[in-house]
Amino acid sequence: MTMNDLTIIFLTVNRVPKEWAKFHRTELEKAIGDSPVISISREPIDFGTNLIQTEKESMSNIWFQLLRGAKLATTKYIAVAEDDTLYPEEHFSLRPPDNTVGYNLSRWVVNIERRKPHYYYYHPRAINASLIGPRDLIIKTLEERYKNHPNGTPERYTGEIGRSGIERLLGVEPVQKTSLYTNIPIIQIKHNYRRPELSDVRGVSPKDNRSYDLPHWGNVENIINKFI
Repeated sequence: MTMNDLTIIFLTVNRVPKEWAKFHRTELEKAIGDSPVISISREPIDFGTNLIQTEKESMSNIWFQLLRGAKLATTKYIAVAEDDTLYPEEHFSLRPPDNTVGYNLSRWVVNIERRKPHYYYYHPRAINASLIGPRDLIIKTLEERYKNHPNGTPERYTGEIGRSGIERLLGVEPVQKTSLYTNIPIIQIKHNYRRPELSDVRGVSPKDNRSYDLPHWGNVENIINKFI
């Protein structure tokens, strides 16, 4: 698969289990084909062009690292990939309209902290891990954020690009966002390996939004067993 217009910005703090990291890397490489990768990590990793983050962990730092990666990229579009989220190939073929960022809302979640039986649950929320957008637009809005807040954006006012309420509070020009969808969903793992304030392992969903098996990804316990 060739996607010459897309760079993958891979974000990790190197805390997920090692066996999961290997599995995740294999699945991600299948999905992205020969797209260039800029990886940003706490510890050196051999994945694309690797940048090391030394800044203090915070909500603000997530988007600061994305800005670092976006500036290094040279393609028209960039897509975020995070170490606790699985992506199908179809995800990286998505493109939002011009001057718009897109989020894949075909998102199912697995909460590893819940007692068995585990299940996938549908949660169509725009998250940074599902972002695909024009590189120049992402750089512009993030530079504006950090120009206004050189010491980091306030935790309570920090969030995804295109969230108008947050952008208003940060004093930046609003960015248009759109919802994107794939037939095969992305799968996000809810866990406690990140800072507690950046994790939410309490999520629940109505029974009609739950599933024990999903196309391509299979049975939820197979995914769980690769993470724990």
